[in-house]
Amino acid sequence: MPYAQIAGHQIYYEESGHGGQTLLLLNGITMSTVGWTLMLPQLEPYFRLLRMDFLGQGQSDHPPAELYHLAEQADLACGLLDQLQIEQAYLVGLSYGGMVAQHFVHRHPGRASRLFLAGTLAWADSVNGHIGDSWIAANSQGGLDLRYQVSIPWLFSSRFLASNAAMLDDLKMLAGMVDWDAVVRLINGVRQHDARTWLPELQLPVHILVGDEDRLTPLYQARLLHSLIPDAGLEILPGAGHVLHIEAVEAFARGIIQFSPR
Repeated sequence: MPYAQIAGHQIYYEESGHGGQTLLLLNGITMSTVGWTLMLPQLEPYFRLLRMDFLGQGQSDHPPAELYHLAEQADLACGLLDQLQIEQAYLVGLSYGGMVAQHFVHRHPGRASRLFLAGTLAWADSVNGHIGDSWIAANSQGGLDLRYQVSIPWLFSSRFLASNAAMLDDLKMLAGMVDWDAVVRLINGVRQHDARTWLPELQLPVHILVGDEDRLTPLYQARLLHSLIPDAGLEILPGAGHVLHIEAVEAFARGIIQFSPR
């Protein structure tokens, strides 16, 4: 299993694929590298895929802290590119990973060739803060069962919930495997996210993807990103919720491939 020592932390990563261009996939908040499994067959023929677990995720370090800063996660991602001698990568950030990606391109200009932001936030507003509080309270009062029940409406579309009851049980099992104390640190880091002042300074191609049933990182946030980032593109997926890597695999992968430089 490949690990990189970056800034005193052990960071887990995986590589696959056959393309010449490096595509760095940045995880959602409760994801690990495993979370991209359904996307791999669509993307591997086109890209050298690089996946990593952030601090607090999967097989990377879970250091004790009040929070994990998004800027630190961005620096770790850039440090991984340094160790692998990758000068530039195409960044795809989903949800939490999209926020990290915004910090990456702000802090490390020139290291990303282009940026694909999927189901993410320009800033963590008060609604997002209350959602995080509700998940933390649910876990405290009812453990995994209540936390998962509370989170379901925020994550999935109506269509998906109506037709994938069996999969929800499997996803609950995966949710029970996360280090919840580390997830709380990740949530606390998100509370500080506000990229609105420097998004207009970005100078690289950017594409924004959002499901029109995404309640967690809703359409108004995607439109805010679109309005702030110069010449960004915006794509809205009808009938899709937040977890695009599960319920909109083909459309998500197609968007990534189509936005790739020719």
